[in-house]
Amino acid sequence: MLRPGDPFPNLKLDTSAGRIELKDRWREGTLVVMFMRHFGCPFCREHLMRMGRALPAFEAEGAQLVAIFQYGAEATEAFCESRGVPFDCLADPLREAYGEVSLGRGKRNQLVNWRVAKAWVRNAASGNVSSGAKGGDYAQMPGTFVVDSEGYLKLAHYNASSEDNPSVERVLEAVRGEPVA
Repeated sequence: MLRPGDPFPNLKLDTSAGRIELKDRWREGTLVVMFMRHFGCPFCREHLMRMGRALPAFEAEGAQLVAIFQYGAEATEAFCESRGVPFDCLADPLREAYGEVSLGRGKRNQLVNWRVAKAWVRNAASGNVSSGAKGGDYAQMPGTFVVDSEGYLKLAHYNASSEDNPSVERVLEAVRGEPVA
């Protein structure tokens, strides 16, 4: 697992316009990289919405955001466009980038437990639950990383369970260079 201070791998990801390298993004300034589970994951949708609403605060700090999904470029971009995600969504259909940052498949207790059930009910009550994922690995674990302009990690958040996304404030603290618990 990666830790703050470690170099972040130069991931190569797909877009409908072709393949990109993440180092080209972080050279422009701090980059927040969010790995998502599957299209039907309500916790990923919630994380995307919260981060999207906070995009002006990230941009004010000179940071960009990207989300990575385990699907092809066209499907990923269509999903994000249909949800109004205001930042780039990138594709990793073979989940090679997930592997490079040590995001593996979750165990049963990471995917289904009382905290996950409570969070699912909260999301269902707010209308944030879909009819299910279209493909993808339901057990894929998510994570959020903050990479500085030199390619070093400021935050490496590996979700302990499927609903364990970091708060917007925690990610902003890392972007600002503040100590992150």
